Amino acid sequence: MPVSRVSATTRSFILLVVIASVVGGGGVGCTFTQSSSVAGSPSPIALAPATTATITGILPTATPVTGIASQPTPLEATTLARTDQARTAQVIQIATQTMQTLATEVAALFAGARRVFYDEFADNRNAWFTGVFQEVELDVIEDGVFKVFWTGRGTSYELYELSSFTDFIAEVDCRIARGGDGSCALVFAHQKDVGFYKFELFIDYYRLSVIAAAGDPVVLAEGDPRRLTTGDTFNRLRVIRQGERIRVFINDVLVAEVNDTTYPSGRIGVSTACYRAEGGVEVQFDNFAIWSLP
Repeated sequence: MPVSRVSATTRSFILLVVIASVVGGGGVGCTFTQSSSVAGSPSPIALAPATTATITGILPTATPVTGIASQPTPLEATTLARTDQARTAQVIQIATQTMQTLATEVAALFAGARRVFYDEFADNRNAWFTGVFQEVELDVIEDGVFKVFWTGRGTSYELYELSSFTDFIAEVDCRIARGGDGSCALVFAHQKDVGFYKFELFIDYYRLSVIAAAGDPVVLAEGDPRRLTTGDTFNRLRVIRQGERIRVFINDVLVAEVNDTTYPSGRIGVSTACYRAEGGVEVQFDNFAIWSLP
Protein backbone atom coordinates (compact mmCIF):
# COMPACT_ATOMS: atom_id res chain seq x y z
CA MET A 1 0.00 0.00 0.00
CA PRO A 2 1.32 3.47 -0.80
CA VAL A 3 2.75 5.36 2.14
CA SER A 4 3.04 9.12 2.27
CA ARG A 5 6.06 10.69 3.92
CA VAL A 6 5.30 12.46 7.17
CA SER A 7 7.45 13.71 10.02
CA ALA A 8 8.59 10.99 12.42
CA THR A 9 8.05 13.45 15.25
CA THR A 10 4.33 13.94 14.59
CA ARG A 11 3.01 10.47 13.89
CA SER A 12 3.26 6.94 15.40
CA PHE A 13 3.13 3.78 13.35
CA ILE A 14 2.07 0.19 13.97
CA LEU A 15 4.13 -2.22 11.85
CA LEU A 16 7.40 -1.18 10.27
CA VAL A 17 9.54 1.69 11.49
CA VAL A 18 12.34 2.84 9.22
CA ILE A 19 15.31 4.58 10.77
CA ALA A 20 18.19 5.80 8.61
CA SER A 21 21.53 7.48 9.13
CA VAL A 22 23.40 9.74 6.75
CA VAL A 23 26.87 10.82 7.82
CA GLY A 24 27.42 14.52 7.41
CA GLY A 25 23.71 15.18 6.89
CA GLY A 26 21.11 16.48 9.28
CA GLY A 27 17.56 15.39 8.55
CA VAL A 28 14.19 15.77 10.18
CA GLY A 29 13.22 13.67 13.14
CA CYS A 30 16.82 13.13 14.23
CA THR A 31 16.89 11.45 17.61
CA PHE A 32 20.63 10.83 17.90
CA THR A 33 23.60 13.18 17.85
CA GLN A 34 25.70 12.90 14.69
CA SER A 35 29.45 12.46 14.59
CA SER A 36 31.73 13.29 11.67
CA SER A 37 34.30 10.51 11.98
CA VAL A 38 34.01 7.09 10.37
CA ALA A 39 36.86 4.63 10.78
CA GLY A 40 38.27 2.53 7.93
CA SER A 41 38.04 -1.17 7.26
CA PRO A 42 39.42 -3.59 9.85
CA SER A 43 42.67 -5.45 9.32
CA PRO A 44 42.46 -9.10 8.23
CA ILE A 45 41.81 -11.55 11.06
CA ALA A 46 41.92 -15.30 11.50
CA LEU A 47 39.29 -17.36 9.75
CA ALA A 48 36.50 -18.93 11.77
CA PRO A 49 36.77 -22.71 12.16
CA ALA A 50 34.78 -24.73 9.65
CA THR A 51 31.79 -26.63 10.98
CA THR A 52 29.14 -28.92 9.55
CA ALA A 53 26.04 -28.20 11.61
CA THR A 54 22.90 -27.87 9.49
CA ILE A 55 19.73 -26.55 11.10
CA THR A 56 17.30 -25.10 8.60
CA GLY A 57 13.86 -23.80 9.53
CA ILE A 58 11.06 -24.59 7.07
CA LEU A 59 9.22 -21.36 6.31
CA PRO A 60 5.70 -21.44 4.85
CA THR A 61 4.22 -18.90 2.50
CA ALA A 62 3.93 -15.40 3.93
CA THR A 63 0.70 -14.48 5.67
CA PRO A 64 -0.61 -11.03 4.69
CA VAL A 65 -0.14 -8.43 7.41
CA THR A 66 -1.44 -4.90 7.01
CA GLY A 67 0.94 -2.21 8.16
CA ILE A 68 2.31 1.29 7.67
CA ALA A 69 5.92 2.32 7.14
CA SER A 70 7.22 5.53 8.62
CA GLN A 71 9.72 8.04 7.29
CA PRO A 72 13.38 7.13 7.94
CA THR A 73 15.02 8.94 10.83
CA PRO A 74 18.79 9.62 10.88
CA LEU A 75 21.02 7.96 13.49
CA GLU A 76 24.41 9.07 14.71
CA ALA A 77 27.50 8.43 12.62
CA THR A 78 29.15 6.25 15.27
CA THR A 79 26.91 3.39 14.14
CA LEU A 80 29.03 3.37 10.97
CA ALA A 81 32.40 3.27 12.72
CA ARG A 82 34.65 0.24 12.42
CA THR A 83 35.78 0.10 16.04
CA ASP A 84 39.29 -0.36 17.39
CA GLN A 85 38.20 -3.79 18.56
CA ALA A 86 37.33 -4.67 14.97
CA ARG A 87 40.89 -4.08 13.82
CA THR A 88 42.21 -6.66 16.27
CA ALA A 89 39.26 -9.04 16.29
CA GLN A 90 39.86 -12.57 17.46
CA VAL A 91 37.77 -15.53 16.43
CA ILE A 92 35.53 -16.72 19.25
CA GLN A 93 35.76 -20.46 19.77
CA ILE A 94 32.46 -22.18 20.52
CA ALA A 95 33.32 -25.22 22.61
CA THR A 96 30.46 -25.44 25.08
CA GLN A 97 28.38 -27.77 22.95
CA THR A 98 29.05 -30.39 20.32
CA MET A 99 27.58 -29.68 16.90
CA GLN A 100 25.12 -32.53 17.22
CA THR A 101 23.92 -31.41 20.64
CA LEU A 102 23.47 -27.89 19.33
CA ALA A 103 21.57 -29.09 16.27
CA THR A 104 19.22 -31.09 18.46
CA GLU A 105 18.64 -28.16 20.80
CA VAL A 106 17.93 -25.68 18.01
CA ALA A 107 15.57 -28.10 16.28
CA ALA A 108 13.66 -28.46 19.56
CA LEU A 109 13.47 -24.68 19.92
CA PHE A 110 11.96 -24.35 16.46
CA ALA A 111 9.49 -27.13 17.22
CA GLY A 112 8.23 -25.32 20.32
CA ALA A 113 8.34 -21.80 18.91
CA ARG A 114 5.43 -19.77 17.56
CA ARG A 115 6.07 -18.02 14.29
CA VAL A 116 4.97 -14.40 14.62
CA PHE A 117 6.08 -12.88 11.33
CA TYR A 118 7.43 -13.99 7.96
CA ASP A 119 8.00 -12.15 4.69
CA GLU A 120 9.39 -13.68 1.50
CA PHE A 121 9.07 -10.31 -0.30
CA ALA A 122 6.91 -11.59 -3.13
CA ASP A 123 5.23 -8.18 -2.87
CA ASN A 124 4.95 -5.30 -0.41
CA ARG A 125 1.92 -6.56 1.50
CA ASN A 126 3.67 -5.71 4.78
CA ALA A 127 4.13 -2.06 3.82
CA TRP A 128 7.89 -1.72 4.02
CA PHE A 129 9.25 1.71 3.22
CA THR A 130 10.09 2.00 -0.49
CA GLY A 131 11.48 4.96 -2.39
CA VAL A 132 14.32 7.44 -1.99
CA PHE A 133 15.44 8.85 1.35
CA GLN A 134 17.77 11.86 1.68
CA GLU A 135 19.14 11.24 -1.81
CA VAL A 136 21.50 8.43 -0.71
CA GLU A 137 19.20 5.44 -0.15
CA LEU A 138 16.72 3.75 -2.49
CA ASP A 139 14.53 0.88 -1.20
CA VAL A 140 12.81 -1.39 -3.73
CA ILE A 141 10.92 -4.68 -3.51
CA GLU A 142 11.32 -6.58 -6.78
CA ASP A 143 12.33 -10.00 -8.09
CA GLY A 144 11.14 -11.53 -4.81
CA VAL A 145 13.68 -9.68 -2.64
CA PHE A 146 13.98 -6.42 -0.72
CA LYS A 147 16.76 -4.32 -2.28
CA VAL A 148 18.54 -1.36 -0.70
CA PHE A 149 20.77 0.79 -2.93
CA TRP A 150 23.21 3.27 -1.39
CA THR A 151 24.71 6.23 -3.29
CA GLY A 152 26.48 7.61 -0.21
CA ARG A 153 27.61 6.62 3.26
CA GLY A 154 24.82 5.75 5.69
CA THR A 155 22.89 3.11 7.61
CA SER A 156 19.22 2.28 8.09
CA TYR A 157 16.98 -0.29 9.69
CA GLU A 158 13.33 -1.29 9.67
CA LEU A 159 11.47 -2.86 12.58
CA TYR A 160 8.57 -5.24 13.00
CA GLU A 161 6.54 -2.96 15.21
CA LEU A 162 3.54 -5.05 16.30
CA SER A 163 5.35 -6.87 19.12
CA SER A 164 8.24 -6.54 21.54
CA PHE A 165 10.26 -9.71 22.16
CA THR A 166 12.27 -11.10 25.07
CA ASP A 167 12.86 -14.75 24.09
CA PHE A 168 12.85 -15.34 20.33
CA ILE A 169 14.45 -16.65 17.16
CA ALA A 170 14.99 -14.20 14.29
CA GLU A 171 16.32 -15.03 10.83
CA VAL A 172 16.95 -13.30 7.53
CA ASP A 173 18.72 -14.22 4.30
CA CYS A 174 20.92 -11.35 3.13
CA ARG A 175 23.33 -10.62 0.32
CA ILE A 176 25.82 -7.85 -0.37
CA ALA A 177 25.11 -7.80 -4.09
CA ARG A 178 27.33 -4.91 -5.17
CA GLY A 179 30.02 -2.71 -3.67
CA GLY A 180 32.09 -4.60 -1.14
CA ASP A 181 32.12 -2.07 1.70
CA GLY A 182 28.57 -2.64 2.90
CA SER A 183 26.76 -4.77 5.44
CA CYS A 184 23.44 -6.40 6.29
CA ALA A 185 22.21 -7.13 9.79
CA LEU A 186 19.55 -8.22 12.23
CA VAL A 187 18.71 -5.69 14.94
CA PHE A 188 16.92 -6.76 18.11
CA ALA A 189 15.86 -5.62 21.58
CA HIS A 190 15.34 -2.19 20.03
CA GLN A 191 14.05 0.34 22.56
CA LYS A 192 13.16 3.73 21.10
CA ASP A 193 15.55 6.50 22.11
CA VAL A 194 17.49 4.01 24.27
CA GLY A 195 19.37 1.50 22.12
CA PHE A 196 19.50 -1.98 20.57
CA TYR A 197 21.71 -4.91 19.56
CA LYS A 198 22.99 -5.37 16.00
CA PHE A 199 24.30 -8.61 14.45
CA GLU A 200 26.07 -7.36 11.34
CA LEU A 201 27.61 -9.26 8.41
CA PHE A 202 30.19 -7.90 5.99
CA ILE A 203 31.89 -9.85 3.22
CA ASP A 204 34.98 -10.40 5.41
CA TYR A 205 33.78 -9.62 8.93
CA TYR A 206 30.92 -10.02 11.39
CA ARG A 207 30.17 -8.44 14.73
CA LEU A 208 27.56 -8.39 17.48
CA SER A 209 27.29 -4.92 18.98
CA VAL A 210 25.36 -2.99 21.59
CA ILE A 211 24.37 0.40 20.17
CA ALA A 212 23.17 3.02 22.64
CA ALA A 213 21.37 6.27 21.91
CA ALA A 214 24.44 8.12 23.19
CA GLY A 215 28.05 7.00 23.07
CA ASP A 216 30.01 4.61 20.92
CA PRO A 217 28.89 1.06 20.07
CA VAL A 218 30.30 -1.76 22.20
CA VAL A 219 31.38 -4.89 20.32
CA LEU A 220 30.40 -8.07 22.19
CA ALA A 221 31.70 -10.57 19.61
CA GLU A 222 33.33 -10.48 16.19
CA GLY A 223 35.21 -12.57 13.67
CA ASP A 224 35.84 -13.46 10.03
CA PRO A 225 32.96 -15.39 8.39
CA ARG A 226 34.59 -16.35 5.10
CA ARG A 227 34.89 -20.06 5.89
CA LEU A 228 31.13 -20.07 6.48
CA THR A 229 29.69 -17.73 3.85
CA THR A 230 28.88 -18.19 0.19
CA GLY A 231 30.46 -15.22 -1.54
CA ASP A 232 28.00 -12.84 -3.16
CA THR A 233 25.00 -15.18 -2.78
CA PHE A 234 22.53 -15.15 0.11
CA ASN A 235 23.71 -16.00 3.61
CA ARG A 236 21.39 -16.70 6.52
CA LEU A 237 21.73 -14.74 9.76
CA ARG A 238 20.06 -16.08 12.90
CA VAL A 239 19.77 -14.74 16.45
CA ILE A 240 18.46 -16.85 19.34
CA ARG A 241 17.75 -14.89 22.51
CA GLN A 242 16.77 -16.59 25.78
CA GLY A 243 16.98 -14.24 28.73
CA GLU A 244 20.53 -12.95 29.02
CA ARG A 245 21.83 -15.65 26.66
CA ILE A 246 22.38 -14.45 23.08
CA ARG A 247 23.54 -16.79 20.31
CA VAL A 248 24.26 -15.71 16.74
CA PHE A 249 24.59 -17.95 13.68
CA ILE A 250 25.78 -17.61 10.09
CA ASN A 251 24.43 -20.22 7.66
CA ASP A 252 23.24 -22.36 10.58
CA VAL A 253 26.68 -22.33 12.26
CA LEU A 254 27.01 -20.87 15.77
CA VAL A 255 29.67 -18.15 15.62
CA ALA A 256 29.26 -16.46 19.00
CA GLU A 257 27.49 -16.83 22.33
CA VAL A 258 27.37 -14.08 24.96
CA ASN A 259 25.45 -13.23 28.11
CA ASP A 260 24.23 -9.65 28.18
CA THR A 261 21.28 -7.82 29.74
CA THR A 262 21.82 -4.29 28.48
CA TYR A 263 18.49 -4.40 26.65
CA PRO A 264 16.36 -7.33 27.85
CA SER A 265 13.57 -6.89 25.29
CA GLY A 266 12.43 -4.82 22.34
CA ARG A 267 11.59 -4.74 18.63
CA ILE A 268 13.28 -6.84 15.94
CA GLY A 269 14.22 -5.73 12.44
CA VAL A 270 16.71 -5.74 9.57
CA SER A 271 19.45 -3.27 8.73
CA THR A 272 21.84 -2.26 5.95
CA ALA A 273 24.86 0.04 5.83
CA CYS A 274 27.24 1.59 3.32
CA TYR A 275 30.73 2.54 4.51
CA ARG A 276 31.84 4.26 1.29
CA ALA A 277 31.40 8.01 0.85
CA GLU A 278 30.79 7.47 -2.87
CA GLY A 279 28.18 4.77 -2.26
CA GLY A 280 27.81 2.05 -4.89
CA VAL A 281 26.52 -0.55 -2.40
CA GLU A 282 23.51 -2.79 -2.96
CA VAL A 283 22.20 -5.07 -0.20
CA GLN A 284 19.34 -7.55 -0.56
CA PHE A 285 17.06 -9.32 1.95
CA ASP A 286 14.80 -12.34 1.73
CA ASN A 287 12.90 -14.64 4.10
CA PHE A 288 12.75 -12.41 7.17
CA ALA A 289 11.15 -14.36 10.03
CA ILE A 290 10.52 -14.02 13.76
CA TRP A 291 9.51 -16.76 16.21
CA SER A 292 8.48 -16.23 19.82
CA LEU A 293 9.93 -18.70 22.31
CA PRO A 294 7.99 -19.90 25.36
